[in-house]
Amino acid sequence: MLYFPQLATGAAGQFPIKRRVVRRTVVNSTLDGRMVKLADAGASHVDWELELTGLTGEEWGALKALFEAVEGRLKSFAFLDPIDNLLVWSEDLGQDAWEKDAGLVLEAGVADPAGTTRATRIANYGGTTEAVRQELAAPGGYQYCLSVWARSSEAGEVWLVRSSTAGPVRKQFKVWSAWSRLVFSTKIEDASETVSFGLELEAGRTVEVFGFQVEPQRGATKYKKTSSRAGVYGEAFFQGDALNLTSEGPGEHSGVVRVRARVAG
Repeated sequence: MLYFPQLATGAAGQFPIKRRVVRRTVVNSTLDGRMVKLADAGASHVDWELELTGLTGEEWGALKALFEAVEGRLKSFAFLDPIDNLLVWSEDLGQDAWEKDAGLVLEAGVADPAGTTRATRIANYGGTTEAVRQELAAPGGYQYCLSVWARSSEAGEVWLVRSSTAGPVRKQFKVWSAWSRLVFSTKIEDASETVSFGLELEAGRTVEVFGFQVEPQRGATKYKKTSSRAGVYGEAFFQGDALNLTSEGPGEHSGVVRVRARVAG
């Protein structure tokens, strides 16, 4: 699979970034004057305008290589939205997108740090450390940042985990009775085309969590709630038959790249 390249800094883009969601409604007028409106899901798409400056020769070369590999706008590539949450159902751990180990019991409708009741209580009744995780169709070798709010009535530890074919990478966090946002930033050498993110909990422990988020960059930004759609687009295209980048000097390239991705359903 071909992927839109990350920058050397680990970022997926540079500000300003413009994003536009386009949806189409089909309207039919009947002979008796009524109007029937239907959403045309097949016409939905998202457009990004990425302003890139100060690109190194390596960064410019990676972008050019992708453009040539997909033959301009002809073929597709995978694109990770630089300003969105990559996880689906970020607050509904009961959805099938989340894999839960057998010993975990989930309770939704728990008070959260936003002042509502959208958090989930996770209790581990198994005999060993167990996890809740979600797998993404995304490159294993990219920079990612996993974040989630957590608290527990009894002080203890949880682990945030990133896993791929190269194996799991974990970070331990202390949790207390007050809500705190746990942030885990990682980058590893891995050629796999899937990567999973989750939380591990020791046997007998209970923790409340809210707002899982994964971003294709080093740090965590403002939380973005997701449902069935998130920031991983498996079918994206360049908009244009030329890659218009300007070279100001050795290792100094800039330009505007436009990408369009289809939205399923």
